[in-house]
Amino acid sequence: MKHLIICREYPPAPAGGIGTYVDHISRLLAESGETVHVIGQLWEGAEKETEEACNGNLIIHRIPFEDWTTLFRPRASSLIRSKTARDLFASDFPPQSFAWQAGLLAERLVEEEGVDVIEAQDYEAPLYHFQLRRAQGHGPKRCPPCFVHLHSPTEFIAWHNEWNPGLARSVTAKRLEDYSISAADGWLCPSRFFAQQAEARYGLPGASVAVIPYPLGDVSAIDRVGEVWSNGSVCYVGRLERRKGVVEWIEAAVAVAPRYPNARFEFVGANVLGANRILSEGLLDRLIPRHLRGRFVFHGAVNRTAIPRFLKRARIAAVPSRWDNFPNACVETMGSGLPVIASRQGGMVEMISDGRNGWLAETADKARLQEALKRALETPPAQIAAMGKNAAHSVQELCQNRSIIERHLTLRRRLVDQGAQRSLNPPSVPQEAQPPATEPSERQAILHDRLALLKCLIGNPKITFRVLRQVAAKLPRHGF
Repeated sequence: MKHLIICREYPPAPAGGIGTYVDHISRLLAESGETVHVIGQLWEGAEKETEEACNGNLIIHRIPFEDWTTLFRPRASSLIRSKTARDLFASDFPPQSFAWQAGLLAERLVEEEGVDVIEAQDYEAPLYHFQLRRAQGHGPKRCPPCFVHLHSPTEFIAWHNEWNPGLARSVTAKRLEDYSISAADGWLCPSRFFAQQAEARYGLPGASVAVIPYPLGDVSAIDRVGEVWSNGSVCYVGRLERRKGVVEWIEAAVAVAPRYPNARFEFVGANVLGANRILSEGLLDRLIPRHLRGRFVFHGAVNRTAIPRFLKRARIAAVPSRWDNFPNACVETMGSGLPVIASRQGGMVEMISDGRNGWLAETADKARLQEALKRALETPPAQIAAMGKNAAHSVQELCQNRSIIERHLTLRRRLVDQGAQRSLNPPSVPQEAQPPATEPSERQAILHDRLALLKCLIGNPKITFRVLRQVAAKLPRHGF
């Protein structure tokens, strides 16, 4: 088969778990003899429009998007020639520029290269313009099926990061992603946890989302000296954002630290807890008392190749997310041979068995994470080392490259056999007012209820401003 994958985060562009997944799956498919086209963005160190790898089976197409030389606000690459693409970059949601260019390139590849199946992520909806043009009767006559890989829609990220849902960027992202998901001919998700949430949220048929974990890729176990299992760090790898439970995790670690004087906490990843760098750093200063700051080390963003160096000196890893799908950080840390402290609010529960290869907190709040951290720090070093071996074995079994590729090929053949269906017509999309199919916090629930009620009242011509003010005064105010 001939596969096409669209991913703006394809390395070496700045990539999180989505880019890492595409890097792994494209190479594994190509090494299996499949022809794979990937559309990514031009980036420093990857400035050719087309390049090949894996004996010509992997063809990478790069299109201009962001100017990586700017130190301040992102600006459009000077290589973008299309006025439409430049105008879209200047909009409230710049990723539309990439999606527009990628869609037109995808149409050409379908026609000229005979692409059989197309995959794209949900986040930023890079397949949106291709799907929309197809539904309107534009593009090539060949219509290979399109499937959306459900990683982490903006709506879910915003909800659990406590972002303002009314921001123009978030609203636009949600609308495009809703359409792209609804117009897909199939869906794939790495965890049962989010597959079920997505089916409920987007009105998809029950059990319609195929669940295939991420492949392990090039992750391998790391040898650690005995001293590490006694005094190694407790390491967090990933962006420091609220959705990842970093605030609650730091609060739990600060509460526990005085009782365990040899416990050290390392953080590897960019700090995006605040609206800008100053606010992000200020939050950390407020969370960590001065007398404990020497035991909390923040390394900032590092190249992915440097991560094993930090994991080698760790004895425990942490993935304390408020909500997560199938975090690549959990795969990598377990694959390196570390037991993991995690919450049950994500696909981590499908990787971790409490007491065997990690410690699970019921929720991602400070109290529950504190309990899990205490249990971990009170575990004898020899047992932690044994749990690390169990972690490596279990994730290697769950994410074994060969078996994951076989499952991918089975899914892709099935989609090709059934052909394009939903993507041929404009789909119905979820209601705008519906929140994600997750359990919101009390604060979020109250905010949603207040805004919904006030919106209804404002729309009633018989309601005066005085009445609105009286109603608002009687609504719950907890958490505001």
